[in-house]
Amino acid sequence: MQPTPSRKRRSGLQRYAPFAIVVVVIAAIVLIAGNRGGGGDSNSDGGADQGAKSNTELIEAGPMTPDKAELLGETVDFGDGCDTSTGRVKIPSWYAPTCVEPFRGANGGATSSGVTGDSIKVIVWIGDPSKDPLQAALVKSAGSDTDVRTAEENYRGWIDLYSEYAELYGRRIEVSFFKGSGAPSDPVAAKADAQAIIDQQPFAVLGGPNQTDAFADEITAAKIMCMGCSTASPTKFMRDRAPYIWTTGQLPEQASTLAAEMIGNLFAGRKAQWAGDPALRSRTRVFGAVHYDTPAGQQREAFKTFKSLLAEQDIELASDTRYYLDLARAQENARTIIAKLKAAKVTSVIFYGDPLTPSYLTKEATAQDYRPEWIIGPSVYADTAVFGRIYDQDQWKHAFGLSLIPARSTRDASGAYKLWTWQYGTPPPNNNYAVHQGPVSLLMTGINLAGPDLTPETFRDGMFRAGIAGGNPLAATISFGKHGIWSDATDDLGGADDGTIIWWNPTAKGLDEIGNDGTGLYEYVDGGTRYRPGEWPTSDPGIFDPAKSVTIYETVPKEYLPPQYPSPAGG
Repeated sequence: MQPTPSRKRRSGLQRYAPFAIVVVVIAAIVLIAGNRGGGGDSNSDGGADQGAKSNTELIEAGPMTPDKAELLGETVDFGDGCDTSTGRVKIPSWYAPTCVEPFRGANGGATSSGVTGDSIKVIVWIGDPSKDPLQAALVKSAGSDTDVRTAEENYRGWIDLYSEYAELYGRRIEVSFFKGSGAPSDPVAAKADAQAIIDQQPFAVLGGPNQTDAFADEITAAKIMCMGCSTASPTKFMRDRAPYIWTTGQLPEQASTLAAEMIGNLFAGRKAQWAGDPALRSRTRVFGAVHYDTPAGQQREAFKTFKSLLAEQDIELASDTRYYLDLARAQENARTIIAKLKAAKVTSVIFYGDPLTPSYLTKEATAQDYRPEWIIGPSVYADTAVFGRIYDQDQWKHAFGLSLIPARSTRDASGAYKLWTWQYGTPPPNNNYAVHQGPVSLLMTGINLAGPDLTPETFRDGMFRAGIAGGNPLAATISFGKHGIWSDATDDLGGADDGTIIWWNPTAKGLDEIGNDGTGLYEYVDGGTRYRPGEWPTSDPGIFDPAKSVTIYETVPKEYLPPQYPSPAGG
């Protein structure tokens, strides 16, 4: 039986290749364009690279897992909470923690900052919406819950859930919350926040003001783990701060690799057939790029990588415009950018950036009677209906390109929501539940496989020995370390490993990613098939073809569901 999308199942939809996607439900734009900074001096002792250690050596050196038992030829009782058929604990998630032999005996005691024999100190940084009222108003207008109290409830709930199923080696998570003192782009406030947190000597910090490098720099320099305090940061930034910094998303160079291959394989050298202006449709595509940066040029190297990857696909940009995220001047800046694109006779605009700027660009394009194709490149949440609905719809109906997040199912069937309600029997208090889940899941993955002597280095090895998780259009391939997906010359410090193709349907009706009903949804081509590096198609798989696309799965195919187990809540 074929699955059913939101407006009834379209005929002719093929079965999908088992490529995976990261389960992220977008909400608060406290992650706007993230800390996409690069450079900085190295402050890492352990570094990212595991050196001569192979994956086999990492597994053998770690706690007893099903993989280790198989390597050693041993029979091990992992307890009733382990599903021996998957090697993961019995929770309904593709990213369930790996089974570990139940720990008995004494752990290593005070092995690291914030770690004792019976506790692991964790601090959650939560932004104060009042510190950036313009940004908060935009986020709230999109339907995102900005309530700090319920955000804390979400974090506590996720920590309690994972603590029940992950192996903590006789320790418990001791969590406290820190309210941000400034806007997420304020480096002075970020540095002050970091120092106040450092004074409390935690093992790890979840979240942070990630529109500046200052917070991540201070936290990692103090050799404190940082989960989700830096979003979409370049490889050099991550390697310089390893093993203390971790992210669920891809690194910009990885997203750039996927985007460049997609654009080169599918769009280069062909007519701009999906432009809004009929005159442009008859022309061979002329590409221009609009890309995010900061006044300090923190994103410059990342975009330079993207541009060089396009060049390898024989794509030369006729216009290349960087912009800064200055909402007070956004419409004025959009006026200049659109004029420049028009003057360069660009038929196809590649957007590389944050989720708010397209609102200004598309409105200005209409004002200047400029109707190109809009190609979604590496971006932060511009590929969500939450933000797609605030763009000029006459323009955005000509938008298509790369999405790094999942094909969607109904909320009740989505990974994060379903896991929470399975555990607790009630909805999450705050609709940013998946955003809050991400850093907690990272933290628990590393601790679970670090073993009884918890340090940043053993945490890193735990992340690398976790292997590859996910494997279908509703649950992503996520991996860290060396697993043959990216170059194995160095360790992969990004999370998700693939992407899919989307296009905007301005008339599709349904819920957005945080539960707001409305009009306008992204269509996932070929049911949301995911492509890893080297796997992108060379012929159109169904862009702007409703018969070959899905908006929201109302019924999730059995093969896309994670293993199911009885709910502790009795549901």
